[in-house]
Amino acid sequence: MTSGRRSERGFTLIELMVALVVSSLLVGMILAIFNRMSIAYRGQQQIAGVQQVLAAARATIELDAKQAGLELSQGFRYAADSGTPPTARSPVRVIDNPTGTGPDQIAFFYADPTTQAAVTGGTMPTINVDATTGFAVDDLVVLSRVDTTTGGVNPGVDANLATYEACVLKVTAVGASPARLTFDTAAPWGRSGETHCTMALSSPTMVYKFIAHAYRIDTSTATLAAQGQLQLSPTGGLIGTSSDNWAPLAFGFTDIQTALQVYDHTSAPGDTADPDADGDRDWFSGATQTTLTGATTTLSGTDGLLQMSISLVARTDRNVEGIATAATPALIDSAIPNNNTIGNHASVTLPSATDPALGGSRIYRFTTFTVDLRNLGVGR
Repeated sequence: MTSGRRSERGFTLIELMVALVVSSLLVGMILAIFNRMSIAYRGQQQIAGVQQVLAAARATIELDAKQAGLELSQGFRYAADSGTPPTARSPVRVIDNPTGTGPDQIAFFYADPTTQAAVTGGTMPTINVDATTGFAVDDLVVLSRVDTTTGGVNPGVDANLATYEACVLKVTAVGASPARLTFDTAAPWGRSGETHCTMALSSPTMVYKFIAHAYRIDTSTATLAAQGQLQLSPTGGLIGTSSDNWAPLAFGFTDIQTALQVYDHTSAPGDTADPDADGDRDWFSGATQTTLTGATTTLSGTDGLLQMSISLVARTDRNVEGIATAATPALIDSAIPNNNTIGNHASVTLPSATDPALGGSRIYRFTTFTVDLRNLGVGR
């Protein structure tokens, strides 16, 4: 009987404790692995989200950049500017570091040929057109007249350039019979007699809907900087007040950097200010961009913008564990900060204690793309 009872004996207390310790270690290891996998999965989800937002923003801005200057290669006249007629504004506008330390601001202007009409006569502020289909009151439009008598850089060798005289107006009335458009004569879109428009009101003058898109990252307050609002102005930032209707396009953006390649056939051969060492084609990444794309640009009809490099930087909308980015991308060539192909914003160690846009432990990603400005009619 005694030997039978001994054969049915269970675990001792020490054996149970050892089993519990081993089981606890195994469970702890499994939980640790699961936690790391969960953190990595959440991090990858956030990275994917940032990359999707970057891709969407890039596609939107790139489309505008490719269209810039369509039917207004030499720019457009804006009624609120001084002078009769005022100096034409560039189809591409870059404001380098408008806040002094942050992102660049960019704008693109072009005609929308999906809504157009031929001008057949009239007296400002009313013009006669062949049709008014697609036009409505409060539309912004551009009158554009083409001229093909301007020779290229090498007259007699190069084909003539198509040069445009263009001005922007706002529709106040649409007539059906006869077909006519009447324009606002008050600032900022009009003036008495529309004297900013100097083209003849006859063929081949055309009227198109006017596209004006400006992009910026609003860092005017700490809250907005922390949100990283990429904003769009449907009036191209022309008005310069809250009337420009800046609206959030996306969140989590921390930087826009640009560089412009300019064709200047009068520059001295062998110019080595930028990396390409080409005397006629020069890259600018600093404040010169603002001057070159302003209303007082000195570029002639055969010179102008060739390409534009745009860099966008975005971050995750929340902190991450263990895989945060150590520093923002260096969108600058320190050897030639004002003449490189990227921009002029140095890398910043993260997180920044002084910049609310760069706080927290986040993951940062950036994209850089170059657009050929083929609608600007530059003689090259």
